[in-house]
Amino acid sequence: TWTRNNAATPCRRSNVSAAMQLSTPVALPAAPFQLDPDRHVLTLGSCFAQHIGQHIADALPAGHALVNPFGPLYAPRVIAHHLGVLLDTQPLPDATYFEGREGLWHNRWFSTHVSAGDAATCRAHTAAALMQARESLRRADVLVLTLGTDRHYRLHDGRLVANCHKQPAADFTEQADTVDVLTLLLLEAVGRLRTQRPDLHIVWTVSPYRYAKYGLHASQLSKARLLLAVDAVCAADERSVYFPAYEIVLDELRDYRFYARDLLHPSDTAVEFIAERFAGWCFSPALCRFAAERARLMRAQNHRPLHPESDEHRAFRAKLREEVELFTEKWGFSPF
Repeated sequence: TWTRNNAATPCRRSNVSAAMQLSTPVALPAAPFQLDPDRHVLTLGSCFAQHIGQHIADALPAGHALVNPFGPLYAPRVIAHHLGVLLDTQPLPDATYFEGREGLWHNRWFSTHVSAGDAATCRAHTAAALMQARESLRRADVLVLTLGTDRHYRLHDGRLVANCHKQPAADFTEQADTVDVLTLLLLEAVGRLRTQRPDLHIVWTVSPYRYAKYGLHASQLSKARLLLAVDAVCAADERSVYFPAYEIVLDELRDYRFYARDLLHPSDTAVEFIAERFAGWCFSPALCRFAAERARLMRAQNHRPLHPESDEHRAFRAKLREEVELFTEKWGFSPF
């Protein structure tokens, strides 16, 4: 059953001593659910959603988490649109496919992971990815949505695009949405979602990536609009909750050591820190144990020996097979 997680779990680690506190911890809301090993998660949103989603996928059984099936999505307008695509049953419009300058075929609503050297293969890749994403939304217990910016791109004829695929900037127009428009877009998307998935938990986050190309003041204004819109959605939808990843990076970490070399993206350390906070927030004790045991077996599976023909390595592999069988019997899922 789904219960509130009001206590720390074995996943959570703290490096702040009781005697000396060197940062301002960001308080987390009460988690309205706990993730167990049998749950399913879908993530959509910015590159930050990709990183956090991968940590979730590594913790859950294989196939229980689908991370950014469209590729990175940054704007609420695009994310709202793509939620509608997932709720639909129709194939994508022909007009979303095009041949790029480099000779590859792309789909404007997906990133390059569906691109191919010919139109038929691109369509097949896209159809398969869309089918997988729709099935994931149908099965998901939790949907994680990460918003990046209030700005979106359109072709000159008004068609919305999710990815520009390195086509000339002159082919597109950039538009920013107001707080009221963002709020309306997200509320309408959640309303449509609730007609098919009234029980789905939605976790909202805002990416801490800094859009220096807008200027840092404009970047902060963009984030403020996203935060206000998400706050309104969470107030209106009882199964929506905001996870403060943005605040953790800006307030709790608050140091350029936690940014990548470009000083715009959160560093790997910052992402891992937030992933640990997320795990401590909503992972059940059972999932923490499952994830730890699975990670150990994954490390053993991926070990590359210097002498694979040795008796020592054959014994290692035999022991690993035995441990995998015990793990599968214990949890009901294979670790791989």
